[in-house]
Amino acid sequence: MPRMNILNTVEREAFNSPPVFSSFQRKQYFDFPSKLRRFAAGLRNPAYQLGFLLSTGYFKAARRFFSPGSFHPRDIEYVARQLEPGAPTVDFAQYHPRARQRHQHTIRTFYGFRACDSAASRLLLKEIAGLVRSQVKPKVIFWRCIDVLVREKIEVPSYTRLTKLILGAINRRSQELAAIIERSLTQEVRALLEDLLSQEPLVGDAVPGKTSAYKLTLMKKLSQSTKPSKVKERVVDLSLVRGLYDQLSPTLQSLALMPGGIRYYAESVLRSEIFQLTRRDDPDRYLHVIAFIAHQFYRLQDNLVDVLLTSLRSFQNGAIREHKEQCYARREQQHEALKTLLGGLERGLVGTLTSIGSITEDQALSDTEKVTRIRALLATRETRRLLEEDPVAELKASLVSELDEDDYYKILELKSVWIQNRVSPILKALTFQGDPGVRKLVDAIEHFKEKDGGVDRSAPTGFLDPEEQTAVNRDGKFRVSLYKALLFLHVQNGIKSGALNLEHSYKYRPLDDYLIDRDRWQRAKQQLIERAGLEGFVDPRKTLKELDEALYQQYLLTDRNIAEGKNPHIKFKKNGGFTLSTPKQEESDAEPLQQYFPDHRIVPLVEVLATVNRFTHYVDELQHPQQRYHHGKPSEAAIYAGIIGIGCAIGLRRMMRISRGITEAELEHTVNWHFTLDGSQRSQ
Repeated sequence: MPRMNILNTVEREAFNSPPVFSSFQRKQYFDFPSKLRRFAAGLRNPAYQLGFLLSTGYFKAARRFFSPGSFHPRDIEYVARQLEPGAPTVDFAQYHPRARQRHQHTIRTFYGFRACDSAASRLLLKEIAGLVRSQVKPKVIFWRCIDVLVREKIEVPSYTRLTKLILGAINRRSQELAAIIERSLTQEVRALLEDLLSQEPLVGDAVPGKTSAYKLTLMKKLSQSTKPSKVKERVVDLSLVRGLYDQLSPTLQSLALMPGGIRYYAESVLRSEIFQLTRRDDPDRYLHVIAFIAHQFYRLQDNLVDVLLTSLRSFQNGAIREHKEQCYARREQQHEALKTLLGGLERGLVGTLTSIGSITEDQALSDTEKVTRIRALLATRETRRLLEEDPVAELKASLVSELDEDDYYKILELKSVWIQNRVSPILKALTFQGDPGVRKLVDAIEHFKEKDGGVDRSAPTGFLDPEEQTAVNRDGKFRVSLYKALLFLHVQNGIKSGALNLEHSYKYRPLDDYLIDRDRWQRAKQQLIERAGLEGFVDPRKTLKELDEALYQQYLLTDRNIAEGKNPHIKFKKNGGFTLSTPKQEESDAEPLQQYFPDHRIVPLVEVLATVNRFTHYVDELQHPQQRYHHGKPSEAAIYAGIIGIGCAIGLRRMMRISRGITEAELEHTVNWHFTLDGSQRSQ
């Protein structure tokens, strides 16, 4: 197999060559301190003088040294003019290697750097080992090493030396894992893993046929459906995978794979065919299958929690929407009742009261006659109808009904069966752990699991709000369906807030699991702070004081500019107020892009992809996900065919048939191994 190259050809050439400066950068990096100028002036040979100053400028920029044969002509000309205008051409063959070593030592000493010696190699190996354990990509490890060297003021070594350190660490880690596998796996577990690589008989058959699927293949795909039948299938799958995970747990603890490592080996299994797995050496094959089982155990739990949250969000939104619709309908009823009341008052009661007033004020009538006439007036049909209907009482009843908050809980209760069919199996299958603040909720979940979902009045209610407790126990009756709906909603809130979490998960672990371990922080606090470049923020009082002083000085500068009339964007009013105008954005100096586009209006899509790649090199980011040895990268034609086939929904088989010089195997390999999520994101 070919030896892995961490950087591609273009990147290696750029790393091994002196940096290419712009005119501004050339002035910046070839502006030498007086001490170094005097040292160069004391050198007799012009080649020594020029080589020394050029090495100094390149070291300031790249923190490493380059061979004189790779010096750029423009840089040579620029520095030569500083030494002696019109000086003859210098032959760097006269720049003796021993002299170069002495000069490099002088440059390193002046800038406070040291050579990359054995102590520096040990430092790098420690850094690399941690990154390799997390399965960080070799290219990322390479550039992280450069950052560490610059931070520790160590000269950056050659590409070959760094590559050997990284590849050596990767090989040692592989050998270490293989040794753990050989030492810890029993024969029973080995047989269990080998059984996963066998075929599963079809329904009704005793022996697997040619078309029978492999057991491991059946575990690869996860459904995203929220249908109850699909949810129950995944719960059964989780039970199966949990059994395998429990049997492999001692080996996983010995391997001490981090989440990134589990993902790395499992992704290789997901993308590989069974025959590719079986061709691996036994320890390597077992390692991949073990990581795959752990990965599926994590993924299944994440998948079920995602389904739980999605279903509950739909359930809650539907209940809220229905409650709002009921509220709107009730307001319409109140509006009609109010209109009826006002109309009745206007038509009947007001007229009747006016007539009664006229009768009482009539001096010609006796008291007996007044009472008789008033009774006759109240006995009319219209008046009796208004009194019997009592629109005021109807409106009052409507208002009291609107203030009753139990309507929302009734909706949750009616919809509870729908959500129970989806969430109950998930809640029974998962094992939640929580913060002390949700201990009562965890107890309620455990009670729900113990009763297999058949809760009664004895179910814990301490996690419910007082209003919810009242609704669950209204009229002395325990409303089981409402209790389950509220339990599910509290579980949803606990997961979203991070108070409820899972031990074996990628997405829903406790927050502390994603942070630096407490023991490691206490043990290597200063080193971690220096590594992150946060030394200046260790003392918060000092930092806040500096920021406060900087803000104060900025206020003084702003006020001074206003007072001296230097700020044209502020205008003061007569009443003491002011207005600020946003300055007009300067026009871009970018050149028009027309020159980069072809003259023809119709441009082939392949030409578009090739042109974009020529300027952005996005194809270089579509790398093989494996750390170690693998075949060379696919042709650009295969990559373009894969992008078009997927992006235009043509399909890979059809794309292969209409593409020249691309085989089906090549196209499938390119899409399967190089079109990863990480690569796609980096290429954007």
